[in-house]
This record gives sequence, C-alpha cells and structure tokens, in this order.
Amino acid sequence: MSTRAGGGRHRRVGGALLAVTLSGLLAVSGCDLIGEEHAEPEPTPGGSEAAGGHSGSDDHPTIPPQLLECGEKEADPDELQLADVDLTTATWSMPDGFEESFLYVEDNPVEDVATTWYAVPTDPELPTLNVLNVVLYTGLDWGDLADACGRVPLEAVEEQLARYREHIDAEPLSEAEMTEVAGMPAVTQHIGLASYDYVGYWLFSETQLLHVYCQWTDEAAREVIEPACTPLVESVTVG
Repeated sequence: MSTRAGGGRHRRVGGALLAVTLSGLLAVSGCDLIGEEHAEPEPTPGGSEAAGGHSGSDDHPTIPPQLLECGEKEADPDELQLADVDLTTATWSMPDGFEESFLYVEDNPVEDVATTWYAVPTDPELPTLNVLNVVLYTGLDWGDLADACGRVPLEAVEEQLARYREHIDAEPLSEAEMTEVAGMPAVTQHIGLASYDYVGYWLFSETQLLHVYCQWTDEAAREVIEPACTPLVESVTVG
C-alpha cells in the first residue's frame, strides 16, 4: 500500500499529537529584456548564421556562476542542505501489521499543517497514542539563514527544533543526528513528552517540512512501534 502526502483525512479525538512538516519546491524563473525591434537578417545560403557571423549551433546556454559554485562546493559538516523538491509529492508504504487510522489530528502544530497521515498496529492492538505519523508542514521561512545554495547552519536547525520542543512542552531524549530521508539530508532525534515518547525524522526544504515520527506510551508499546518506524522511513520517496 502506497500513500501520498496529499491524500490523508483527519478528524479530532482526545489524543494529543505533535508533528513537524515537510518541505517545498523552490522555483527559479527566468526573464527576458524587452527592447527595440530589430530587422531580421537575410538568410544566407550556408545555413542559419546570426548577424554577427556565428552559427546558432555554437551558442551555449549561460549557467549562473552561483549555481556552478554550489555544484563545486563541498558539503560542510556544519550545514544542512535543504531539499530542493516539492515535499507534497512524498509517498510512503504501510508497514506490515499496521492500518491507516483517522482518529488523530495535530492539535498543537508547530507550523502550518498541509496534510496528515496516521497508522496504528493491528496485531497486537495498542491503546491510543501509540501511532505512526507523517505530517507535512508549509510556511517555513529560513530568511537570511539559507545561503544561495539552499544550505543552513546546523546551529539554526537545532534552534528550530528547540523552538518546536518548547512549543509542545517536550524535551530531547537524545542528541539530534544527521540522517537521510528519501536520499536527502535530514535530522533525527528522540523526544519525550508527558504522555508519550517518539523518534522523529525532519526533512526540511526552504518552505516545507516533512515530519515522520513514531510514538509510544510505554516500553511494551515501543517494542511494537519502533521496529515499524525504520521500514516506514526507508519507504519514503519524493518526486
């Protein structure tokens, strides 16, 4: 079973859930200068040569120097490369032994919620708040923290995650670590709240956040939830 980021339904129940979003598509647009009209040169027998005497086949598109620099620049271990894709195109697969649930809602969102998806175990069944979550957020703005190559300092990412934890009254249970989601740089961390703990994965773009997290209420439930988190995260694809 494959699920898309835009396909979820949700309705409110008593359980409180937290999540963080997914990321956005940065579109680059070109522009042309509008000037005076010029008479077209007469065609020559030898083919389509421009007025300057150079064949059109010799022309090459100009690559902006900043893009060349981004491609040549080595990855900085103190920076996070933001995803340069539309995170609303994300899809993932249902882990074995789980089914989609419509009994949850993000009641304390940290950004603007675009879509939500939840799945609960079927064998064994567990009490509420033991659930897999995929939430897409929009409206992120890194401001001047993002450079021309779409990279932000890890310090800024850690500060962002700290603001999220403060917003939901949570505490870190582990250090934030670099990982990958859908083959792109992401961050993972264990988080603790009053009613449950979870392991979260944050895939950031310049305007979106895809947050995949798996939460449990006690150690017995953790033994069911956490093993399903790995195949869920590994199944995520974007684009």
